[in-house]
Amino acid sequence: MPHHRSMPHHRSVYVNSVVNSNVDNIAHVNSTVHVNNAIFSFMLLLRFSTVLSSKVMSVLHLISRSL
Repeated sequence: MPHHRSMPHHRSVYVNSVVNSNVDNIAHVNSTVHVNNAIFSFMLLLRFSTVLSSKVMSVLHLISRSL
């Protein structure tokens, strides 16, 4: 009888460890996604600024030619 009583406790400890490892994995995935989003937005910003600067340069070139 005492052995049967100690069994659920052991199982709950096991479940807790599994849940904790899953939470750790989710946190790791979330941080990875966050980093990827930051890199992606940075690259997008870089590309946008490059396109924008080339447009600005062409506009300035046109203005200077018209002057």
